[in-house]
Amino acid sequence: MQHRAENRNFMSTLHTNQHGQLLAVKGSPNEVLALCSWRVQHGQVEPLTEDDRFSISIANDRMAGEALRVLGAAYREWDSVNEIASPLESLTWLGLIGMTDPVRPGVQGVIGDLHQAGIDTVMITGDQSVTAYAIGKELQLSRGNGEQLEILDSTHLTGIEPEVMTALASRVHVFARVSPSHKLQIVQALQRSGKVVAMTGDGINDGPALKAADIGIAMGNTGTDVAREVADVVLEDDHLETMVIAISQGRTIYNNIRKSVHFLLATNLSEIMVMFTALSTGLGQPLNAMQLLWINLLSDVAPGLALAMEPPEPEVLQQPPRDPAEPIITSADFKRIGFESAVLSAGALGAYSYGLMRYGIGTQANTLAFSSLTIGQLLHAFSCRSQTHSLFGTTSLPANPYLTLAVGGSLGLQFLTFIIPGLSGLLGLAPLTLLDIVIVGLSAVLPLVINEATKGYVQRQASQPVVLPTS
Repeated sequence: MQHRAENRNFMSTLHTNQHGQLLAVKGSPNEVLALCSWRVQHGQVEPLTEDDRFSISIANDRMAGEALRVLGAAYREWDSVNEIASPLESLTWLGLIGMTDPVRPGVQGVIGDLHQAGIDTVMITGDQSVTAYAIGKELQLSRGNGEQLEILDSTHLTGIEPEVMTALASRVHVFARVSPSHKLQIVQALQRSGKVVAMTGDGINDGPALKAADIGIAMGNTGTDVAREVADVVLEDDHLETMVIAISQGRTIYNNIRKSVHFLLATNLSEIMVMFTALSTGLGQPLNAMQLLWINLLSDVAPGLALAMEPPEPEVLQQPPRDPAEPIITSADFKRIGFESAVLSAGALGAYSYGLMRYGIGTQANTLAFSSLTIGQLLHAFSCRSQTHSLFGTTSLPANPYLTLAVGGSLGLQFLTFIIPGLSGLLGLAPLTLLDIVIVGLSAVLPLVINEATKGYVQRQASQPVVLPTS
């Protein structure tokens, strides 16, 4: 028996009986046909002419164009007395075998979801080019927007220069007649072109390419032990839809980390701004040490954790992949954080200034600044749920009950500081009048309104192209 090998796309088996020996061959139609000199026609063995070869090639292309996986079959027999030096010659052609291997239900939708998420898809297959092209068209690997589907027969990759391979890899949607070594070569070429490569596979031959890919994805049910061991991710159910879910969850986790960090930086920076501005302008000390500690305990812990449990935003799969080298907080984020902190600080300083004008420097003015900043920071957690979605927008975000509970509970604790005498005395708080409460409410809610209203402006500014002057 001779199995299919790297440079041989067919296999043969030798059978012996009392009449002699029979060599059965199956494999790539073109390669098997090249070994044949005879054909079976109406039960009779006849010489294989050039016209016959042309007709068989046409039939092969037609069947492959229907997305069938086509095999050629041939044989040779001889009596057991005679030995043949080269049995893989002068074979008798039997015919073509077309096998249908339909695309799994839902795969076309998965490809569309990946394209929508900004992820390019490349098919690497051992099928002949015509079959691979038909499947690629069915899956709309070229995004289905009029872009030409590019296919490359990998038999032409032998001896190709790495630079040429890199250029080809960034354009080709389908690689046909691929050998195991070609898979590794294709993955490495895609990486050289600057792409982050995720590869799916299930066989032993996929092992080197799975290991070389940035993210190797193996099938849990049908995958071999070798594929599962070298892969970074194993799909337990073998469903490609799971990858889309994983991408959505991965992006959501990353975004939620950014939201929590954004919230913590903005709120803590606002405290620094309030203290620095008041002290540097001679307005006294708006917050004492216990009040600062209380604000950090109340606003940082529960809302920050709740933001880390945000559900996916509606367009999480419509956003392009992020640059792996991009920091978790960019320079644009720092500018936005600085603006939000300044607005929060302005609200607290406004309430503090009102207290100074009405009561003078002392506990009453401090209580106004403390209450305004604390409530303003808690409400700011709702603004940090999204960088693009505003409370005044037409599209609403999915509910986050954890954040509602965290902010509501924290506001309840803030209210208790005025009711429990021991806690009120520890924080150095004074009773507030009805007008004071109104001022605190306005100075806490107004920053939320301003920060939400400016989200659209910030988004438009980020989307505008930068025009550089020419000399």
